[in-house]
Amino acid sequence: MGLPDFLNRNSLTEKACFIGHILSGIVVYTVAPFQFSTSVRLREPNKHRMLGKVYIFSSLVCILTLYANILPNSICESCQPSQYMATSLWLIFILLGLWSILNKKMELHRRFMMSGFICAAYFVTVRLVSYTLMGFFDLITPNEHASFLVSDIFVWLLPLLIFWSIWLRNK
Repeated sequence: MGLPDFLNRNSLTEKACFIGHILSGIVVYTVAPFQFSTSVRLREPNKHRMLGKVYIFSSLVCILTLYANILPNSICESCQPSQYMATSLWLIFILLGLWSILNKKMELHRRFMMSGFICAAYFVTVRLVSYTLMGFFDLITPNEHASFLVSDIFVWLLPLLIFWSIWLRNK
């Protein structure tokens, strides 16, 4: 009700996945600034830990609902490889971030969690890129399908490469 046709879901399971995805995504985007804030992390470690658990749980719900219902029904078929890659990397980074903190590897924890957020941010950022930069991608690719795939990969791969190259150089 009130959603564009391509977002309407038929079954109760599809609707629950969609609502769970949107709500958990909102939580991820709301909690992230606090999690990545140095002052919260250093001055309020208990709040950071509690919000971290919320962030990880919400990320996992968001990722699982993406796999279960959103990605298989994507309206952009040429974007699906990129969407699956970004979602899988998000999951891997969240799990590695959790493993890192459990093993008291703080720097790795920070890097993995930030990398996971880059992958999470892809799903919002790609919409902005599609409205503003698609003309550029249309110029450098042979067709619309390739343009969508290249722009999709550009949105999450370029920031990851930049961040990891800086981190590895400063190691």
